[in-house]
Amino acid sequence: MALNILVLGPQGAGKGTQAKRLAEEYGIAHVSTGDMLRAAIAAGSDLGLRVKAIVESGELVPDELMIELIRDRLTQPDTSNGFVLDGFPRTFAQAEALEPMLREIGKPLSIVLVLQLPEDAAIQRLLRRAELEGRTDDTPETIRKRLTLYRSETEPLIEWYRIRSNVVTIHGDRSENEVFTEIEEALQQLGENAA
Repeated sequence: MALNILVLGPQGAGKGTQAKRLAEEYGIAHVSTGDMLRAAIAAGSDLGLRVKAIVESGELVPDELMIELIRDRLTQPDTSNGFVLDGFPRTFAQAEALEPMLREIGKPLSIVLVLQLPEDAAIQRLLRRAELEGRTDDTPETIRKRLTLYRSETEPLIEWYRIRSNVVTIHGDRSENEVFTEIEEALQQLGENAA
């Protein structure tokens, strides 16, 4: 059975780090909308040119562009064993567009992991990441803007998914290994429940 995982959480909670580990550990595709957008911008593709200014201003890329991008990505051969979706959906409209699209391509979600992190810790992590990676999109202003957007647009999705999926809350304010161990326990539980 394919393992289709959605990772939710505020910026700085470690979604990308944990998603990469999950992809490696379970042999599934890491589908990061942030990476896909940054790659499109770097490549100067049509999509990249359309989203560059949006991304740099800290705004959200329009839903129809994101769904188009994700549908295309999830139909690639490396997603046949499953995927870990990182950075999408961020709004009700995106979640409502994603759900039928996943059913249509026969890849419904197995589990939704919610990484929780206090806002002050998220800001510190993001500023540190900006310094280490030289990320121009991580300024104190855009970080606060994105965290505010997360609270108003994305956080309400947790309850929306609770009704529709298996949602597990993970404590994101610990070490990378401790967080991954908690995720593995949740996936083991999922496997036992499915058996």
